[in-house]
Amino acid sequence: MRIHPAVAILSIAIASAAVTLAQEATPPPTPPPPTNAPPPMTSPPVSADRRDAFPSVNVYLPEGQASIRLRKLIKNVLFESQIDYKFVNGDISTFLRYKYYAKDYTYKLSVFDTIGFPDIGSRSTSEFQRVRGGLLLTEFPRDYNHRYFWLVQDDRLTFGDVTIVDNRKNNIYTKIGYQYGTEFDEHLNAIVGESRGRIIPVLTAFRDIGPQKTSFSVALTESAKISTGDYHYTKLEGEVLRRFDVTPTSFVVTRAHAGVFPTKSTIRTWCTTTTNQVCGTGTPPPGAITVPQIERYSVPSYELFDLGGREALRGVKSKDASAGTSEFHITNEYFVPVFRNRDYRTYLAHWNTAYAIGYLGAGNVGYSLSDPGRFRNYVVDAGLGTEASITIRDFEVLLSVIYAHTIRAPEDLRGGKVRVSIRTIR
Repeated sequence: MRIHPAVAILSIAIASAAVTLAQEATPPPTPPPPTNAPPPMTSPPVSADRRDAFPSVNVYLPEGQASIRLRKLIKNVLFESQIDYKFVNGDISTFLRYKYYAKDYTYKLSVFDTIGFPDIGSRSTSEFQRVRGGLLLTEFPRDYNHRYFWLVQDDRLTFGDVTIVDNRKNNIYTKIGYQYGTEFDEHLNAIVGESRGRIIPVLTAFRDIGPQKTSFSVALTESAKISTGDYHYTKLEGEVLRRFDVTPTSFVVTRAHAGVFPTKSTIRTWCTTTTNQVCGTGTPPPGAITVPQIERYSVPSYELFDLGGREALRGVKSKDASAGTSEFHITNEYFVPVFRNRDYRTYLAHWNTAYAIGYLGAGNVGYSLSDPGRFRNYVVDAGLGTEASITIRDFEVLLSVIYAHTIRAPEDLRGGKVRVSIRTIR
């Protein structure tokens, strides 16, 4: 069973309607300068006001995914619509957001609808997975560098295969978080706030990092079987971002991420293959099949930690074998400028800054609390890449390209990946 194209068209129409309702915007008040300003970057970072400009388009290759954001600010309210479309296999996500800026806090109301299909060439027999829901995210900034967060969210899961035991279930959870340093890093923002619909760049040369060249986020999530909730777990996650200057123009950006589920329950180890599927633990009945470990716990699979992908080890493909409930990884990116603050013209493109990058990462994932500490099982990958800032008419384009390959890994995680991201800012 495939989703009718009308679903995608309807989602796009809804997202566009949210933007056309907005009138002329009044710029927000300029925030006060930081009391402890961060040291200057080797190249100018993208400013806060330009990050909120619209429209913005982000393209991810070779995954074949594009993301389009439209924004409109009316006095103290920001209206935003977003469409993510993976044209390789038809995945589509739509987001509508309403964000209100008060004097001492901000809050954001969001609704979303994501539909995913199996990757082309995969062995999966599932038809589609759909997650719909809404959230309320409140931010309490204490000063320029310190912020607290509170999130309440409800996710509704639907599957094309109605015999899946998680079909038509709800995940209701709340999250409290703290963030220090930059408020513009998408990795750190995902930990304390909304985890979907974010810009996911590959590299980090053109980002603010924070005072003393350090930023970090930490959050505690609690899912409960209240109201229509069907899951119960506790999730603890944190990430640190640090910049080390090697020379006046070259530097290393290091990220360290750790996550565990202090509480979770094993709810099934086997399932029957009958129409009225029954699952359980202990001794399986005749004819039952063993449930993959990723599906055994009272945690939806999208909440598990992933060792591979653009936000973790670049050379590891995101798959079931790279997921788990306990995870740690560290990545290092060494940036060396090829040229800076220049104007090399190629037709309509003006090349301003370019970096050569060396990458090295390591980490481990599993389903027990001790797995991240088993260094003999660590996955190690390395790669080379480049990142450039280009101006085309009124748009600034950030181009990132990296190839990473595993140096050490289990058989099912070995290989290499090319990752490209193109981000436009107007």
